[in-house]
Amino acid sequence: MVEKDKLLEKVCCGDERAYQGLFRMYYADLVAFAYSLLKDLGKAEDVVQEFFVNFWCEKKYKNVHSSLDSYLFRAVKNACLNHIRDERYRVRKLEEVWKNREEEETDKEEETEEKEVVYKAIAELPEQCRRIFMMCCVEGKKYQEAADALNISVNTVRTQMGRAFKTLREKLAGKTYSMLLLHFFTGGWKFVPEDSGM
Repeated sequence: MVEKDKLLEKVCCGDERAYQGLFRMYYADLVAFAYSLLKDLGKAEDVVQEFFVNFWCEKKYKNVHSSLDSYLFRAVKNACLNHIRDERYRVRKLEEVWKNREEEETDKEEETEEKEVVYKAIAELPEQCRRIFMMCCVEGKKYQEAADALNISVNTVRTQMGRAFKTLREKLAGKTYSMLLLHFFTGGWKFVPEDSGM
């Protein structure tokens, strides 16, 4: 019986020294083989070392039913292919994470720009019109409450609000104007322009 078969037989009997001998006999050749597939010496060594750990600890040697050489090289090849597959999966997931992050940042930048446009348009409203708009849309006051606070009639509040929306609709693009209504009436924006006079 050849030396390799004798070593394997002893390994199958739980002989740790035989396992170490088998490791020394095949390690360099298996690393070279793994390197030919992975093109990275460190990864090749990691794959082969992990294989040998599993070969012993999980008693993979019991799966050797034909040529030991064929089994070892086939097993290392499969381990390399799994490593390549896992690496590609990790790269793909990382790319997805970065893509999503970039899209989120782009959305935030666009929203910030739209906010600036909206508040510039609000700041340019006539003073009383702007004060009434901010009280009703930002502070959430009812028309009557705004009228009482400013000592004016409810009809004046309604008229000024109508003028405010008409002016803003004319100044803002459709999407930005729709966003203005959505955010003000759902409480999405809480801050007030510095020059709002409020």
